[in-house]
Amino acid sequence: MRALFMGMPGQFSALVLERLLASDIEVAAVLLSGPKGSYLRPLLPLRESAGPLSGEDLELPVLNLPGDTGRHGEALPASLLSLASREGVPVFECGEVGQAETGDWLAGLSIDVVCVACWDGLIPEHLLKIPRHGFLNVHPSLLPAYRGPYPIFWQYRAGESATGVTVHWMDAGFDTGDIAGQREIRFEDGLRGAEAEAQCALAGGDLLAEVLAGMGKGQWLRWAQPEGGSYFPAPSRGDFALDADWHARRAFNFVRANAEWGIPFRLDSEGGVRWLSDAIEWREGETPGPQYEGKVWLSFEGGWVLGERYVGVGM
Repeated sequence: MRALFMGMPGQFSALVLERLLASDIEVAAVLLSGPKGSYLRPLLPLRESAGPLSGEDLELPVLNLPGDTGRHGEALPASLLSLASREGVPVFECGEVGQAETGDWLAGLSIDVVCVACWDGLIPEHLLKIPRHGFLNVHPSLLPAYRGPYPIFWQYRAGESATGVTVHWMDAGFDTGDIAGQREIRFEDGLRGAEAEAQCALAGGDLLAEVLAGMGKGQWLRWAQPEGGSYFPAPSRGDFALDADWHARRAFNFVRANAEWGIPFRLDSEGGVRWLSDAIEWREGETPGPQYEGKVWLSFEGGWVLGERYVGVGM
């Protein structure tokens, strides 16, 4: 099975690619989402001998070398460039995937399938028809629930703890294509967003490799998504507001998972407006623990959350 991998600089794409490279799937190339309006260009050329490249071998811009951080400051386990360099896989980037030259390049690769893990836009229909078997996407929710670009955020906001990942065939809609496989995941209390994302990426990467292996043996799994479902856009600042009617565990996990965004969490309560930057612990019952400087116990349904006070301009 010969595949093209499409993704973005960041942990989710890197971990899915890592699991794919660990399987028997031939990754012909990697395509990264680049600056808007930019044309297709190579970042990491194909070489006769694999192995790490020196900084002089890399064409700028260098994206997410080991030790860099992701969008919200999380440490990345390995960059897409370092993974591709190790395996001798060429890397390209483009800002407009629908450009004619990108389609010609894709057609020239003679690939069986395109594997996508985090891409910032719809793939044009004419591109979806180029690979022999189409496009497969790894999405961190159990579709058809939580379609859209930030499903982990919205699942935490809804108080979900049992979730999962879906590998699905891509069509002209946002995360609406037929399902090829799903795997359930349960988040433990107190996970950071990067940790939850990593769990989804690792499970999704393994599931993607299994789907591709089955395809290579003639085992095709494909079923339509159930009717209904939900779609959520990128969150706004107002979506970080807390609700005193939430259970304390839900509020604690939502803040813990999304503190990395750096956006304060507002709570309107009988005691006035409170702002949090993070959550430390939660407790059941009616009596909170002792107060600490810079921290505050806030009451929710079923218990209390100890949070870090947010100190900012205009708050």
